[in-house]
Amino acid sequence: MVVKGLYVIENYPFPNFKELESRGLTHVFYSDSFLLNNYNTCKNNVNALIDEMKGTKLKLHININAFKASDQSSLVDPNNMDHRNKLQTAITQLLSDIPKIDGIIFDDFHWHMWSGYDVDQQSNILAEFAKQIATAIHGIDSSNKLSASILWTSPTIHLTAAEVDYVIPKIYPSNSSGTALSTSIKKVLDEIDNNAKMVVNLITYDPSVKLIPRSLSDIYNEISTVIKINGANYCLYASPWSPYGLGFPLEDYSFIEVNVNLSLVSQHKTISEKSSRIITISFLDQNNNPLSDNLLSTIVGKYKITDQSTGKVIKDFTNFIPDNSIYELNLSSEDNRIINPDVSQENHIITVSAVYGDGKIENEELSVTIMNLTGIN
Repeated sequence: MVVKGLYVIENYPFPNFKELESRGLTHVFYSDSFLLNNYNTCKNNVNALIDEMKGTKLKLHININAFKASDQSSLVDPNNMDHRNKLQTAITQLLSDIPKIDGIIFDDFHWHMWSGYDVDQQSNILAEFAKQIATAIHGIDSSNKLSASILWTSPTIHLTAAEVDYVIPKIYPSNSSGTALSTSIKKVLDEIDNNAKMVVNLITYDPSVKLIPRSLSDIYNEISTVIKINGANYCLYASPWSPYGLGFPLEDYSFIEVNVNLSLVSQHKTISEKSSRIITISFLDQNNNPLSDNLLSTIVGKYKITDQSTGKVIKDFTNFIPDNSIYELNLSSEDNRIINPDVSQENHIITVSAVYGDGKIENEELSVTIMNLTGIN
């Protein structure tokens, strides 16, 4: 099993799915809140998403909260068979109406605030619930998947795992209580006794700082940790707070070093003022070989230009995504301008920084001379 997923959310703009697929994405997890509340709205939203995914081979799984009441107002006891049957009917209708859906995810599938049951009873009720829905959706198409997204510390996870196709433990920095990601993953694997496959739920944004994206380096480091222990089975929550250029690697690259080399096709590294030029950036591994497509898909670069003598920034960091191990970076006439009107030439420093693989960062600089061949301005 390989699941490299990204959550997308209703009412937010969709990302470029073709680009994400080219960077390794395999699954789209769509968070829906209308299935029981307004079925037609749910169906229309899913069909609109499928239209956006045309031209890709991405698999679509619908993420729903199994415990929401039909009017979204309250949590419902999972021991309520009427509600469970209503949810089953809605899910099977959706899968029948839209065969392109490949799976269902039960979000927050752990015991909430209901009283009157001990932990063993809670675990049995949730497992029975999962088994009921799994049987129903497999009856429509045996390839359909049912998964359950659960807090990684939930005491009910072990029995649920036995009834679903895979579990999705939520292991976020905000709910891990300081426990290392590797330790959390191993604990869940021990807990479920490998009864079900596991896709680790990671997070791409900082929930404490206005939902801004986390650094790509940190995300890649976590993905690498998951791959080492559990293979390439992870999903990232959530778009639209994903970092620019996010990739979805298949392998652990902690043992790979990427060298970044810069070259300018110009004698003596000189550039005529306000002329355009091409900087060639080579991305090679430690054996001086071009990168694999999978490793290349993790690279996001940025460059800036500064005046060497004053330190003044001529162009602040600008992102780029290389599409080849030998990448041509275009410098515009504005990039190659003299900022001091009293001189006829300036030395500029072009700094290139690249994040790749398991979160490593490589930096390289190139010094060029900008010359005003007609004299001082």
